[in-house]
Amino acid sequence: MDSILWGLIVLLCGIFIAAYGHQLFRFALAFIGFALGVYLVMWLGSGLDTALRMVVAIVAGGILASVLYFLVKSALYVAGGIMGLVLMLVVLGLFRLSGLDLGLFGSILALAGAGLGGIFGQRLGPIVTILATSLAGAYFVVLGLGAWFGLGVTTDDPTVTLGSAFPLVLFLTVAAISGLAQHQAFTLRQRFLR
Repeated sequence: MDSILWGLIVLLCGIFIAAYGHQLFRFALAFIGFALGVYLVMWLGSGLDTALRMVVAIVAGGILASVLYFLVKSALYVAGGIMGLVLMLVVLGLFRLSGLDLGLFGSILALAGAGLGGIFGQRLGPIVTILATSLAGAYFVVLGLGAWFGLGVTTDDPTVTLGSAFPLVLFLTVAAISGLAQHQAFTLRQRFLR
């Protein structure tokens, strides 16, 4: 029951982020924070009772959502960090698909990817918000669907989620559709502002 509930929360957050990430970036940051908080508590708090874990997950998600919501002044750094983290999770999924299991080193690489993305996010300019929200939204959609249907992945470890062929292809498809749609809306808005 709890995997259905948190899967639904993460799936709905992922759909919102993938669809409206660039246009409503401040709210997309809040949704990213909420989904990330819920997912991390559900992943790390497996020893807690189900009801307590859901309450802690919602509280942690709310706290992380408010923190990211107010970090809009450093939006390009945050977006770059999100983009770097998700891209590193994709690379780790490709390594996992080829049979290589990196374990704790994979988690360290994911954090390093977030740091490097945060540093270089400023250089990409406003396009980084499109990339970050399309990648994060697609990742949360895959996490939510994985909680509901399994998708060939038997673990909740975020570094292993894209380690099977179907979740990886689903992620790439949703990310491409979301990125293209958000970029089209961005260029259309730029034409009308001239």
